[in-house]
Amino acid sequence: KQWYQRRVAITAGIQTLTQTISSDTIYTVVALCLLLNFTLQNYSLSKGDYMSNCVSLNAAIFAAVCLASRLDNLNAVTATIVHAIVIYGLVPRVRLRIASRCPQYLICLTVAMVMACCGLAMFLPHWRVVIVAVVISSGVCVLIVPLVFVHLQKLKDNIYGPWDEAELIGICHDGRDLTSE
Repeated sequence: KQWYQRRVAITAGIQTLTQTISSDTIYTVVALCLLLNFTLQNYSLSKGDYMSNCVSLNAAIFAAVCLASRLDNLNAVTATIVHAIVIYGLVPRVRLRIASRCPQYLICLTVAMVMACCGLAMFLPHWRVVIVAVVISSGVCVLIVPLVFVHLQKLKDNIYGPWDEAELIGICHDGRDLTSE
């Protein structure tokens, strides 16, 4: 019963948090926060920069709170906040833990998450379009982008010019030329 009372108090506060701010402003702030989350998220399989992870997580949770403040139902507000905590806070840490302990299960986790997104998309009105979009975007991110990156590494060219640091080859500190000796 105490948990329910706390939830009602917190969600009521979240629900009225942005009443005086226009919806366009809220949606712009949410888009910028999610872009910040996207750019600062640690996508490697190592611990990464602590500050970057904190800013990424805070931006995502703030975006979820801003979106939840526009909802009418207290249960919807609670569900949005809980899902944001799970998706942005818990899933990346579980993924990192799985990658460090048994990396072969990381592929299974990725496939399971794509299947879960496709399964949840079936509840949407145009679910076939959403499922095709999820499968195509996942395929592009997992297969095509890394292949293009590897292919472009062969075409990489390092150019040298006057902007590079000078390399003193064969000259002593007293000015003598060592190449002629």
